[in-house]
Amino acid sequence: MIDPRSLADSARRELPRYLVDAVQQLTCLDDPAALRRLVSKFDPAPAAPSSASGSTQRAQLVRLMEGLCGAPGGLTPMVQTLEVWEGSTVAVLNLKIALAAWEVDLFAYEEWEELFRLLDGLRVPDLSRQYADFLREHGRFTSPAHCTEPWAVFLHAATLNARSGEPLPCFQLLRRLALAAEGDRQFAITDWVDDHDPHSSLPDDVEPKADEQEAAARADVWSPSDYLIIRLRPLLDGDGEGTTILSHWRRVHPGGQVRGEDRRIAPTDLEQEVRALIHKAESDWAYFLKGELAIEFVLPWDLLHLPVENWEKSSFHGVGAVLGEDHPVVIRSLERLDRRDLHGRWGRRWDAFAQRRAGSAHWFAYDSLAHLLSDPPPAVAVLSSAPGDTSPSGDSPPHSPDELGEALRAGVPVVLWDRRGGGDPDFRAALRAVLESSDPRRLPTLVKSLRITSRDRDSEDPMVGRHVALLWDDPYRLPVAMTDSSASIRDGWEEKSHDAS
Repeated sequence: MIDPRSLADSARRELPRYLVDAVQQLTCLDDPAALRRLVSKFDPAPAAPSSASGSTQRAQLVRLMEGLCGAPGGLTPMVQTLEVWEGSTVAVLNLKIALAAWEVDLFAYEEWEELFRLLDGLRVPDLSRQYADFLREHGRFTSPAHCTEPWAVFLHAATLNARSGEPLPCFQLLRRLALAAEGDRQFAITDWVDDHDPHSSLPDDVEPKADEQEAAARADVWSPSDYLIIRLRPLLDGDGEGTTILSHWRRVHPGGQVRGEDRRIAPTDLEQEVRALIHKAESDWAYFLKGELAIEFVLPWDLLHLPVENWEKSSFHGVGAVLGEDHPVVIRSLERLDRRDLHGRWGRRWDAFAQRRAGSAHWFAYDSLAHLLSDPPPAVAVLSSAPGDTSPSGDSPPHSPDELGEALRAGVPVVLWDRRGGGDPDFRAALRAVLESSDPRRLPTLVKSLRITSRDRDSEDPMVGRHVALLWDDPYRLPVAMTDSSASIRDGWEEKSHDAS
């Protein structure tokens, strides 16, 4: 390995022949139309049509690549596009290795080859956001748009300098990427870092930094790469018919949100309007979704009875589906969102939850209030009955306090209950088995799987997937405030023109 401290800044480097040779090995460019598309996409100063048509393939590639050498991101965005077109082939892998060895004089060619083979095909959920967060931790506030694949992210990180006494950022990043790998590959990536990072050879009595441990723990918490937040808020000055304002936000990479137009909806039309919204979202984002689309409903207390996870989606050839089987579906509390004085304890419980420091789950049917407020604080609570349920329960005293209100006020971020009411011992036993055998930080995807497996069960079967409601409230992912462009309220999904009054 080459000592990075010996590197010196240099002017723009000449394009080497072997890089052009590596691009020409790709079969996707055998079609002249594909080459024209590539040139059209990346050439900042395209040649005149007559000149381009008379050029050879290699001449056009050389001109394009020489122009990109001085552009932001260099040749990486072009190589990522070619990888999408060509697929994960040996030729693409060789091109990426050649590019890395030329752009960053940090490792020998053989070392780049070993690393890129380990990263080839690695899927890292929400990589763009994770890398943006990583860069902010290191004092950089923008993430390059081309950093969407593990190899490209590592290559960019390899150009960053280290703080005094710390490992190079690329090594810190690679340890995080290893968390997304499974089995032998995870150990192989970690071993590669240990072999190449000089800071890995620390004395045995040196403990890892607390913030690194917390970052690794947070990486295991469910955080969807693509989500749609839907908020239902009753109109206080409405017509007395329960009119509701439907607002929605969608995720924009890396880490932002865009708010859509508010809609005024009658109670009987809520499911239909949500169905239309999700259909439009999946249609508009069909080619941009990086993972499964999560649906988060921000609901007031009076609407928690709505079985949103069982709402139907648009059918196809008569075949229907429900939201909870196609998407991770969670509920969030509108009241707590509006009460800023509760956000501090909410955030602290979430941090304990994310870092595996939370206490055992709180069962309102069995545990005392002292347990809910104990230390370490419980981050998961199970209600003895559904919110607002007044039916008698075998072990719930009459006129019992508002259990959900107690949990939310204490800051509990994850709350579960039986939609049928409460008191079913079989349901509670099944839910307890789920919580004790699984990592609760992955509950949204686990509950989705349980909903799928319970699809064909009898409606009275106590399977958790059929009857559970999941409130999952992440205080770090809040809907953005209303902007001027979204301040008006629409009555339908299509834009309407308004005459001046």
